[in-house]
Amino acid sequence: MTLIDLGDAETAAEPAAAPINLPRLRRLALAVLTALGLAAMTASTPPAPPLVRPLWTTALQPSDTVAADSRTVYLNRSSPSGRAEVIAYDLRTGRPRWSTPTGDAYGIRPVGDVVLVTTGPPPTGSPGPRTIALDAGTGRRLWQSTGASSSSAGDQVLLAEIGRAGATTALRLVGLRDGRQLWRRSITPTEEWTTIIEAGRPTAVVTVTGAGDATVYNYDDGAVRHRSRIPWTGVYSATLFSAGAQLVVIRTASAQTAATIYRAADLQPLWRSDELIGYVTGCGPLICTAGVRGVTGRDPVTGDQTWRRDDLNFVWDPGAGRLLLSASANLASATTVLVDAATGRTIGRPLGGQEAFVAGPANSLILLRATGVPDDRTAVTRLDLTDGRQTALGKLDRLTEQKCQGVPGYLLCPSGDTLTVAAVS
Repeated sequence: MTLIDLGDAETAAEPAAAPINLPRLRRLALAVLTALGLAAMTASTPPAPPLVRPLWTTALQPSDTVAADSRTVYLNRSSPSGRAEVIAYDLRTGRPRWSTPTGDAYGIRPVGDVVLVTTGPPPTGSPGPRTIALDAGTGRRLWQSTGASSSSAGDQVLLAEIGRAGATTALRLVGLRDGRQLWRRSITPTEEWTTIIEAGRPTAVVTVTGAGDATVYNYDDGAVRHRSRIPWTGVYSATLFSAGAQLVVIRTASAQTAATIYRAADLQPLWRSDELIGYVTGCGPLICTAGVRGVTGRDPVTGDQTWRRDDLNFVWDPGAGRLLLSASANLASATTVLVDAATGRTIGRPLGGQEAFVAGPANSLILLRATGVPDDRTAVTRLDLTDGRQTALGKLDRLTEQKCQGVPGYLLCPSGDTLTVAAVS
């Protein structure tokens, strides 16, 4: 107990002092001690960890292929001896889980509890690529087959068989885990083909030959739904892709690119864009045309203009009903804005100097930007797609290649001969 000296009670040389308020002194002392205790606790508490921090690295060669899911990093790696294998690393710790010989792969795709590995043709046997299915947890080989894996839905995966001339010659739907064939259809050698995705699931496959003969197949059973001929020849290039229930066919001749939009079910022409455009792409519920005249969001069935941005020329669809629009394809040299896909309305403040963006947690993107000298690092920012809010997460060592992949909570970034895995909060 603290003693307070009140002096000699019998001495009256000095005038009487004011009475001492002991309860008030106790409260004052308690407040001082509390403040000192809080300061000590604050000083002893370690600072909060940064919101982005490197976890582990591994060697990476230019020919290596990388993919990841929510738990694992899959790396197809070749050795000087010519042996090529897929190695699975724990996403958080970098600890190797398993490795399986596969041969050189140019595609790795985790689908549920299966990893689909697309490799070149074997030294002998049928031409074209092949697909090897591995168990994601153990690396055990489940099945292998000729053909490159394409779309998947539920417990099924579509394979495309490639002939010696490079054209697709057959389509097959097989079980994802057992490789059991559900249907197979030989087709006229096809120059281009695509899967029609409606409401998040594949419903049809459209193939087009070099002469423009187009066929629509049911996805579930491979039955022919419709045959037609579409303009295709006499151009430098032609391609097609799905935009919901619509099929977009793009043909380029000289300096002009024109797009025709068809109803995918029966290849009925819906509308055509003859303007000089840079490209056509799906953008949320609409179809966008983009180029020197700006970006226009159009009704996918009628082609009617829904909105237009004359100040911007390039568009990317990150999902969640949002678009990124920029005045230049080089994001680092232009201002980029987040807009509502249905209206073209800007959301939040502009993004400046971004070099790349990758998927982040739900309804977000991770933005990467060079800080420049003297720091010369890569700044990492999270963009909320709902309201456009930007949150600075921290910095990483300078990334020489902006080819990062994003899975919720993590970044996978190649830089030179190293793959770096970082945690993102």
